[in-house]
Amino acid sequence: MLSFITDLFPAVYAEEKHEEEAAPVEEQEEVAPAAEEEEEEPEDIKPEIEEACGETAACLPLKHHLEECTRRVQEDGAHEDCTEELYHFLHCVNECAVPKYWSKLV
Repeated sequence: MLSFITDLFPAVYAEEKHEEEAAPVEEQEEVAPAAEEEEEEPEDIKPEIEEACGETAACLPLKHHLEECTRRVQEDGAHEDCTEELYHFLHCVNECAVPKYWSKLV
């Protein structure tokens, strides 16, 4: 039974490369970098906006709580995670950042 399967589906190994297949791949690789060099991607404004929002008066206390929780877990080995603190901080940052995204996109 096994010989029937191996006859029907021959083994193929990744190390074996055919010269015919290698040439088209090289041509595609040469074309791709040229196309990438021509197009410039616009600057991503999201990290900059989120960092600024994280420093606002509304979000700073939440950032402080998150940093304190992270410190406790890393240094003291506290048996907790900082999911709740992270959630509250990211919610505050998103509340501040979303209107700014739309104003920059429009």
